[in-house]
Amino acid sequence: MIGTNAAVTSAAVTSAVVTSAVVTNARILTFDDANRVIESGSVEIRADGSIGAVGKSGRALPPGTEVVDAGGRLLMPALINCHTHLYSTLARGITLPGAPPRNFPQILKRLWWRLDCTLNEEDVYYSALVGLIDSAKCGVGTLIDHHSSPNACAGSLDRIAQAFTEVGLRGALCYETSDRNGARKAEEAIRENVRFLERTAAGAPGGLLGASFGLHAAFTLSDRTLRQCLEAKPAGAGFHTHVAEGLCDAGAVRRLADLGVLDGRTLAAHCLHVDAREIGTLARLGVNAIHNPQSNCNNAVGTARLLELMRRGVAAGLGSDGYSPRMWDEFKTAFHLQKLRTGDPRVGYAEAYAAAFVNNREIVRKVWGMDVGRIVRGARADLILVDYFPPTPLRADNLFGHLLFGIANAPLDALMVNGRFIVQNGHCVTLDERAVAEKASAQARSLWRRFENSCKA
Repeated sequence: MIGTNAAVTSAAVTSAVVTSAVVTNARILTFDDANRVIESGSVEIRADGSIGAVGKSGRALPPGTEVVDAGGRLLMPALINCHTHLYSTLARGITLPGAPPRNFPQILKRLWWRLDCTLNEEDVYYSALVGLIDSAKCGVGTLIDHHSSPNACAGSLDRIAQAFTEVGLRGALCYETSDRNGARKAEEAIRENVRFLERTAAGAPGGLLGASFGLHAAFTLSDRTLRQCLEAKPAGAGFHTHVAEGLCDAGAVRRLADLGVLDGRTLAAHCLHVDAREIGTLARLGVNAIHNPQSNCNNAVGTARLLELMRRGVAAGLGSDGYSPRMWDEFKTAFHLQKLRTGDPRVGYAEAYAAAFVNNREIVRKVWGMDVGRIVRGARADLILVDYFPPTPLRADNLFGHLLFGIANAPLDALMVNGRFIVQNGHCVTLDERAVAEKASAQARSLWRRFENSCKA
């Protein structure tokens, strides 16, 4: 059930699916245009997974309506991660032989490009499964994944889609195209992107997943391969790519723009090493720049100029780059980094808030047509219930302080995606977490042995 004070019917407990219900007695953060805070509110969950009426609790309900008493907890939209790498999950705790990498190119070559070449199909599946369960337990309902497994490419996006379906989360997938492993591997990547884009365009699987055309980064792609990607990309699809994450990829915006890669459906992760002219290009073309603050800190590659990106009109969202499932930590880090970068304690509030709670939802809506990230009639019922009982007044005009210092640190009680409970009482209810972890651990041991052998080769 949702919480210790909740009155939930047996159907909700046993099936973890809300077929038609009302969540009542909740403090609601709508994140709608008026940014309403509704005390003791209720939200109708329609049988099709969308939100119905939103308002004060206490109104008469039709006979037979399932009532979920939130016990005064905080109800808000599920979080969104606009750039992640689920394939990195099984690298948690892995040992990299030799001296630590000194810079970003060494990190890529010695760790990530070696790891992705070691992945097999089962590694891909369990990495995604564990990463999605972790994300669900952190209140993330939508993830935009960027995948790479050069020696297990064909069908890899189907295995990730299987994991999404089994956990029950929403998202969009792509396969990372690169020339770093040769022309044949690049062609395989192009085929995998096209195949999965066509699959999702046909309505599979279940309306919860979309797709993009994945590119690694401009410095690992020739003009010839980029033109092949442009020719192969189905009409209406967008690219999902890394842009200027390190100095090795500086100048990427100009090159990608000249080739016609960038437009309003493009997700450009990082955008750190961009000059004023390139920021203007991103804004003019409507590109979606995804900030990944914790990963950028970890790789020591720099800090995004988030304030300038937003002031110039760039749609800047927020992702984790696979570093962490906790988008709350990305939100806090994005905020604090802008203060450090500028040396100005007054900045970062509006920008961090917009990236996490406005731009992320608008990017998902614009690129994939998924109406999430707000509690309004007709939007999808992707919601989280948080054990947060504000000790001070909570209003629309002081919401940031509560998000940063209170809600971000509060335990998650429940996550619902498309009207279906994925997490209840802080635990995933769609899968056996312990059984998945045990199987993933065995898979990781095998992966690590193969990785260590590749380091010796």
